Amino acid sequence: MAAKTAGENGLTVALLERKENITEILRACGMMIVTLSSKYMGERVKLNTREGRLCFPNHGFSINYSGPHRDFFSWELYSPSGNPVYLGNYLENIKKGEEGRASAVYDKQILLEGLLAEARNCSVDVFPATNVVNVKKEKHWMEVITSEGKIFKGTFVIAADGRNSRIARVLGFNQERRFYGTVNSQGYEMEGLTLPHPHALVQVLIESGRTPKIAFITPRARGEDLYVVIISDLDPMTDRDAYFDYFITRSAFAPWFKHARKLKRIGVCGNMWAPIEDPLKENVILVGDAGWCQEAEMTGAVMCGWKAAHTVTSFLIEGKVNRERVQGYLDWWKKYHIDRLDYNVLLRNLVMPIIYSSEEIDYVFSRIKEPLPTNLDPYKTPRFFGEGLQRVMPVIQQERPQLVTKLMKFTDFPLEIILNPTIRAGFPSRFSM
Repeated sequence: MAAKTAGENGLTVALLERKENITEILRACGMMIVTLSSKYMGERVKLNTREGRLCFPNHGFSINYSGPHRDFFSWELYSPSGNPVYLGNYLENIKKGEEGRASAVYDKQILLEGLLAEARNCSVDVFPATNVVNVKKEKHWMEVITSEGKIFKGTFVIAADGRNSRIARVLGFNQERRFYGTVNSQGYEMEGLTLPHPHALVQVLIESGRTPKIAFITPRARGEDLYVVIISDLDPMTDRDAYFDYFITRSAFAPWFKHARKLKRIGVCGNMWAPIEDPLKENVILVGDAGWCQEAEMTGAVMCGWKAAHTVTSFLIEGKVNRERVQGYLDWWKKYHIDRLDYNVLLRNLVMPIIYSSEEIDYVFSRIKEPLPTNLDPYKTPRFFGEGLQRVMPVIQQERPQLVTKLMKFTDFPLEIILNPTIRAGFPSRFSM
């Protein structure tokens, strides 16, 4: 699916041919394919285990991936006292095997190694452990400046430096973006867990309130007994070590960790912003998380990188540098991010634990007894959850009528008001000196 073309100065670049016929794309990817992730950004990624490729049939390209993957069959949400709401019927889905899985996890390190190998095969120079501190335009070229004082010159810069993008900050993109809070997560890679459903993605609300505490348990691809367990919240001053200890030793979920072992400490911190609607400035184009609200997932980031690189390579070969030549990427960004994925819907996932007390959430979760549709899309979850609430609303109206008014806030109240505590607690870092 990839054709190599020699550019100026002997530089070899990869041009990916777009094929509109999905059947033809899948045939090119190979027949031993399985669905790897839920539909996201208009794409349903496929894993060709025979050829070792991740295939993006709607977008028309594939990348190397020969590493392990691990299936899971539902997304399970738990209230503080342990009442579950299931996105997907775990027992029914697992009977179906690969046909019934909600998604799969894969090894990020192996994925990135494959991408780097493909880049090097196309004569791309890679500079690891390089800390970029500034980007600026000089006459007819762009300069990328590192903390070591090195300067890289080029016609165009693709900024893929993540949710805490320094390039977005130094170019002033963040000055006009609406800020919603700083997410802090820390925990451990662990083994020996005793989960009700070991092949599920688990999300636990530990405590509701102005800055709720949430735990995530995600399978690792490298082993059947390996998980990532993290605590996340929106208050930078929280003692997350104390909350983690409470979660695994004294909470309603402590039995899951009776024989668990901590293997490696992990953590991450990132800001939640409104997305950047126009991701181009001074011949710098932002991709993936650098211009998005929270995170575009690994596969979403790969799609952004492919589209940006494909667009920029095409116009460099033609020798024309202007906005018109990269309009294809800008249109794509608007279609698949701004128009398709409403960040207000994404952030609604944070609203319930702020509006409701832990006891109220325990009650609401206890009333939703039937599994919701199998789903891992955070943009669809509020709708599915709302439909589940609607079915049990007569019972809630009869038993707890005071909660109905709060339920209205779940969809009607402006995010800026509901998330005001998280906005005030966070560190927006809008400017760079």
